[in-house]
Amino acid sequence: MTAFPPLAVANAVLEEADRQGKSLTIMQLLKLVYIAHGWSLALLREPLVNEEPEAWQHGPVFPAIYREFRRFGSQRISGFATGPFGSIPHADLSDPQRAVIKSVVNNYGDKHAFALSRMTHEVGTPWFVTYKDGKGASHDIPNEIIAEHYIKLAHERRATS
Repeated sequence: MTAFPPLAVANAVLEEADRQGKSLTIMQLLKLVYIAHGWSLALLREPLVNEEPEAWQHGPVFPAIYREFRRFGSQRISGFATGPFGSIPHADLSDPQRAVIKSVVNNYGDKHAFALSRMTHEVGTPWFVTYKDGKGASHDIPNEIIAEHYIKLAHERRATS
């Protein structure tokens, strides 16, 4: 499977949110792309995004997504990311990748941005391990520890269901 640029995945998440009748803020979008990336690493054993997120103060961030959508502030995003010459980055997702995004938007897309941020800040999360009280600010969060975290979550969910 192919991993895609962050803006293409962000557009795929926005498209799915629109299909589900949901609108997103930048913080929700940043967290949903990260969560989809994590579940892809765990369930498909492949990255969804072709870059690793960075550990920022408010959680994991793909900087390109932040730069593209920061103009919306805390307002709902009302458009798609654009690339050079106004093109819209598109991810040619496989069916399993599409299913991961659909599930993530369905299960997490209604959560408030701060709730999503708190989820990514819990003790032991990849962000927590990387950020280290600010010492790891702006460091890449390695896919290996993201995968481990989401594999652990998958096992925990299977054990309780």
